[in-house]
Amino acid sequence: MKKISLISGAICLITTAMPLPLFAEEIQIKHADILEADKEQILIKGNIIINFKDAVIEAPEGQITTNEKGEQETARFTGRSKIKLKDRYIEADKITVRINEKIIYAEGKTISELRDKNNEPIKIECDYQELSWEGENANAKGNLRTKYQETNIKADSVKIIYKNKKPNEAIFTSNKNSAKLEQPSNITTANEFVFNIPTHNVLAHGDVMSTVWPNTNEERETQEPIFLTSDNLYIDNSTGKVTAKSDKTKVKLSYTDTNGESLEAYLIRDKNNGNPEKIVFKGNANVKQQDKELISEEVVFSFNDKKLTSTSSTNARPKTIIYKKSN
Repeated sequence: MKKISLISGAICLITTAMPLPLFAEEIQIKHADILEADKEQILIKGNIIINFKDAVIEAPEGQITTNEKGEQETARFTGRSKIKLKDRYIEADKITVRINEKIIYAEGKTISELRDKNNEPIKIECDYQELSWEGENANAKGNLRTKYQETNIKADSVKIIYKNKKPNEAIFTSNKNSAKLEQPSNITTANEFVFNIPTHNVLAHGDVMSTVWPNTNEERETQEPIFLTSDNLYIDNSTGKVTAKSDKTKVKLSYTDTNGESLEAYLIRDKNNGNPEKIVFKGNANVKQQDKELISEEVVFSFNDKKLTSTSSTNARPKTIIYKKSN
């Protein structure tokens, strides 16, 4: 293997002295302190700077391997390595680029930053990431932390689905511990979250537990939260509506002295100002307050007067109101 010591800016030395059939077209080694090359591979060490397609790669050490035809197959970079693309950035202890597959693999304390269609950053920290060079689906796993504007999510793994070369949907899953989502108006844990990036809508599945602050205009510390458990939860970001549904067991919801169970429950907010209007318990509902219990197909709690009413139709099962005796 031939060894060459390089100084900064000695690009012509590489491209003319070494037999690089395809590298001269696709990979440009802008700087390296040491280069060793033969027909199968190129080893580069020390302050590496590489231009490849639309990216800049920086690393302490690297290896570029070729196949029998002399076509580049894999580029591996070790030490704290970085790849900067026009709409993405990734940093890791080890980065592998599968050139023919156009896939980037990052391992060991990985940090990446993707960009949505409005150029807003999506920051991901985890143990392992897999990204498409062409801006297609991406995967990340292991001690995962994601931050996107006011949304923070912890999970075991995430799959990011692209649309028109931009992140469109993120599916977070956890096997051992529940995934956790935190936003200004709620903290929720579940087995899976589906986060729609353009709309910021959230869908949670499996063992859902959520703390919801009903008034989006007030600080958390100034208001009483809603506590609920369900099988599924949907948060509509545009309307502020929260929908909880359960297939196996009832939705359980509590707010101050109001405690209810039903097959479905809805938190309805005013579309214009975000203030809470009502909680609707629907489907075999049983709702209790300090002085009464109301059983009906549908029970409505009003934030305005804190009272319960039933809106069941005449054909539905009759409502039952039980007034508890006060001491």
